[in-house]
Amino acid sequence: MVSSTTDLTCVACGQECEHELVVVGRLLHSTRCTACGHVVRHEQRDLMSAYLRDLEHRLLTKPQRLVRRAVSEPLTFLMGLPGAVLRQPGKIVEELKTVLRPR
Repeated sequence: MVSSTTDLTCVACGQECEHELVVVGRLLHSTRCTACGHVVRHEQRDLMSAYLRDLEHRLLTKPQRLVRRAVSEPLTFLMGLPGAVLRQPGKIVEELKTVLRPR
């Protein structure tokens, strides 16, 4: 899960202001207006379906992405590989927690 901010026009208060974006995998999970607190989320069933398709795509393309990194930056790739392997399960668990979190 990644959080970032961007300026958007809020559908609730009409102000153009900073919104917090929550991204899970490569999908926009929700936005929250920092002015009024209004939150926009995908329906959980739709988000879960899209997340599972995205996760499947990420898993299927991972070998190609690893080879590309290994070829372009072999030393950086080798040095970072153990940490990346250890972080992946926790990253997926956090993504699933966010997707499955009740409204």
